[in-house]
Amino acid sequence: MNRAALVFGLLLFVLAAPAALSKPDLVVSDLSIQPVGPAAGETVTLSATVRNVGTDQAVGSFNVRFQVDGILLDSPAVPFGLDVGRQETVSVHWTAEPGTHTITAEADQPFDRIDETSERNNTLVATVVVRPSPSSLSPLSDLKVAVARFEDRSGSGFINVGEGVADELIGRLVTSGVRVLERSELEAVLQERGLNPSLTENLAAAGQILGADLLIVGSVTKVDVKQSSFSLGFFSVSSAAVEISMSARLVSVYTSEILRAVEAQGKEEGSTGFSVDVGRIVALAQPLATSVCASGLQTDKPSYYAGETVHVGYRNPGAPGWLGVEVYTGGGTFVRWLGWQFTTTGGCGEWFWDQRDVGNVQMSPGMYTVKLWDGTSYIAQASLLIKPGSGSAIPLVNEITVGSGQFDETIVGKATNAAVNQLVTRLIQGMEEVAPSLIAARSSAAASASVGAASRPAATEGEVADVLPDGRVVINIGASRGVSVRDFFQVLTTANVIRNPATGELLAYDVLGVKGEIVIVEVRDRASYGVRTTPFDVRVGDIVRQLVP
Repeated sequence: MNRAALVFGLLLFVLAAPAALSKPDLVVSDLSIQPVGPAAGETVTLSATVRNVGTDQAVGSFNVRFQVDGILLDSPAVPFGLDVGRQETVSVHWTAEPGTHTITAEADQPFDRIDETSERNNTLVATVVVRPSPSSLSPLSDLKVAVARFEDRSGSGFINVGEGVADELIGRLVTSGVRVLERSELEAVLQERGLNPSLTENLAAAGQILGADLLIVGSVTKVDVKQSSFSLGFFSVSSAAVEISMSARLVSVYTSEILRAVEAQGKEEGSTGFSVDVGRIVALAQPLATSVCASGLQTDKPSYYAGETVHVGYRNPGAPGWLGVEVYTGGGTFVRWLGWQFTTTGGCGEWFWDQRDVGNVQMSPGMYTVKLWDGTSYIAQASLLIKPGSGSAIPLVNEITVGSGQFDETIVGKATNAAVNQLVTRLIQGMEEVAPSLIAARSSAAASASVGAASRPAATEGEVADVLPDGRVVINIGASRGVSVRDFFQVLTTANVIRNPATGELLAYDVLGVKGEIVIVEVRDRASYGVRTTPFDVRVGDIVRQLVP
């Protein structure tokens, strides 16, 4: 009897199981954007087609959520549910803003009313590039823009944050029709001239040398990763919520004045994208208290497994300046140049090496040396070991490197891209507003240069008339003496200075040395304003002498 009851119960379970497992499954099968390639200000229609690919009817109303760069646009309803195999198209309207945008359509959001077979296939994403409006296209195309690497204030531990965000920004600006200089060109001028990239006026001076009109400087202020699932070691099927914040400023290279300041945020939720626990990567990547910034040239560990990121740092006890790191094999063969970093006195320069050579080939196990180069000589070096085998807790370098393809596929990368998209939109709007004044400033500077060039002597000398609280150096000669914006002057150490006793005019002097250089950023008729290209002591009365190319 008991056996018969058991068989009957099992039979009921088998018969009921398909019904219990029968559920709807909503997917966004198509996401269209009309018109294709819109201009800023146009009304764009976003249409999402939702299909029920499950085995049961979706009963009752559900919503489709549309987002632009992670910001909610609208959530129209599918009011009568959806039968098996049927589809429904819903649409919303959006006023296009210039820049590159990520459009997302999610079925059954934000209320999640339908119990589905899978909740992971409800989303479809598309990208749209919006051209500047015809009315602003001409002024924007006439501007030349320089973008400095962003400052990383987030403390996230991710690699290449400032450089990666700046490069992503440049790519989107170019796609939007803006003329942008290569970031490497700006940094090359900064390094060659010994200019400090942390000083806006020095960045503006470098931009002027390159012929830019506008400078973009900015920072990544927050990278907040909140894990929301259980993980075992580094490897897990995990999800997280990510929030990115960044800001940028539009700076006139002619006056170093901040013309506009904008902010942007990007948010993303869902799977971290890979098997690696993003939260633990962040914790791992955080610099240790006793690691690379303690003193001298150091690596964060004495040995590494293949594929690990080598973190190199140098706390600079000397004068501020540009420092670079080279990697060599133990036998002295050159492997890789890791780039320049401007390091202040007491500051810490940091570099990262992915264990690959200049041809992007993974280096074999063995001893390696990192050398610190100051542009003249090697001033420090440190050794490290790449060990055979692999560690069980090594995140892939690309997963924590901003701007890499793998990073872009993680939710952190998606949040970063959403923030950059939003930032581009707001920067272009700001550029449209300031373009007329910048074009006028450029014309004025060109006119001054033309007048100065016509009457300029072979060389010009003058004296420091004042040192302003903001650090600008005022000299007592201007346009009437042939001085123009972007001229360079040496500030001299002198002796035996002879003046006309009646007029105070400078007659003769002996040069003992050069204190430093200034570059002129503003010219008036009888005075000029310059900024120091390197830190040095300058005083009222110091004699300045023009550097003639």
